[in-house]
Amino acid sequence: MPIPDPTAEPRVLAGAVSPLTADLVHGPPRRAEVLAAGRVGVYLRLDGRVLPVLGPDAVALPSALRVTEPLDVAALAPGDAVVVGEGRVRLPAATVVARRTWRPARVPTGHLGLDDGRVAALLAAATVEAPGWLVAGTAGAVSDAEPEVAVRALVGRGPGLTPSGDDALAGALLLHRAAGVPSDALAAAVRGRLTATTAVSAALLEGAADGWATPDVVALVCAVARADAAGVTTHLPAVLAVGHTSGRDLVTGLAATLAVLAPTGRIAA
Repeated sequence: MPIPDPTAEPRVLAGAVSPLTADLVHGPPRRAEVLAAGRVGVYLRLDGRVLPVLGPDAVALPSALRVTEPLDVAALAPGDAVVVGEGRVRLPAATVVARRTWRPARVPTGHLGLDDGRVAALLAAATVEAPGWLVAGTAGAVSDAEPEVAVRALVGRGPGLTPSGDDALAGALLLHRAAGVPSDALAAAVRGRLTATTAVSAALLEGAADGWATPDVVALVCAVARADAAGVTTHLPAVLAVGHTSGRDLVTGLAATLAVLAPTGRIAA
């Protein structure tokens, strides 16, 4: 068995950077803190923002630096430091070079279609096991003209990198945008609580407030807003497969929001 050369240079992997984080990757070299590392990649924090560096098996997060080959991040642990800048992310086992840019998915601003009940039924069936506090809390956050109290009870609630309350709120924010319903108060309340959750989840919530999400989520949200039952049936399984409960929780946010929004696109009284 050959003995590894300790002086060998790390291998170079080609990556595609999101325009949402290209300024971080192409900026001057600086220290980035490891937030989490796992099978699909690593999450880094620098300049107060989160940069996911993700391999081919990862969900296409809108702010990610995507790599076409598997990433070896076994040597990294939360709190470790790596160097990011000049178009590169220098990891212990590899250097990722941003050779191109990819375009993340974004929910367009539209209007809410008239649902004949089929879309609502599909969402309800998919989220039947969601906890009651999540459904009621999201409905309260969406329907209340002053949603701060409801949002405070949701942000950061639940386990994992993206707690359940955050995922549901992301769904609510995205559907508001797709439905063409202003959500300034909800978005402001969420942004005011970002320090109460994980840095990774805070970054995803910030993106959702501006309409950014994974392609599967964007497709599902648009189908819900159009009252397109066939489209919901097509895209729902891929979203539900995300994470342990993340996909279900986001769909719970869609279901609770749809139940509050009227067909006219205005908040129900």
